[in-house]
Amino acid sequence: MTLAGGGSTATVLGTTIAFRGVQDGQAGLRVGEQDVSCAPGQRVPAGPLDLECTAVGADSVEFTASLR
Repeated sequence: MTLAGGGSTATVLGTTIAFRGVQDGQAGLRVGEQDVSCAPGQRVPAGPLDLECTAVGADSVEFTASLR
């Protein structure tokens, strides 16, 4: 999945994910009620999901999500 532009949101596997922007090469995401950040190639736990960031652009993030 790709989110682009600050504030963009999507519902993935029943959980809302909001893109908060990019800082220092890491994408900021709000997953449900939890804030996380990730860099390309990084996998992070976030609520009921595991997110794996595959690409981070100047104003976008590409990631895959799976249930934990």
